[in-house]
Amino acid sequence: MPQDLMMRCEQKRLYKVDGQKVWRWVDMAVVELSPEDTKEVRCMHCHGQIKMPKQKAPSGPQDHVEHKLKKDSETCRGGNHFLGDHRLSSRPVE
Repeated sequence: MPQDLMMRCEQKRLYKVDGQKVWRWVDMAVVELSPEDTKEVRCMHCHGQIKMPKQKAPSGPQDHVEHKLKKDSETCRGGNHFLGDHRLSSRPVE
């Protein structure tokens, strides 16, 4: 699976639906997130915890997400260490 899929994640956002406040997971590009927006985010493939390294040098890697847990990276189709058997995270972000 191409690693460019790790340029996106899911962010938990508050919406108002029929007068009720509802939290929903929304697909977001990593470059669209501000540093304050990084609290309620998860991998869009396995729902695992992620970290977001930022691009530091013009020739360096772009902003992207990486799994915090290697086990999640091994079982997620978007992970750097994917072993071929996709599963949801054993510790999903709800």
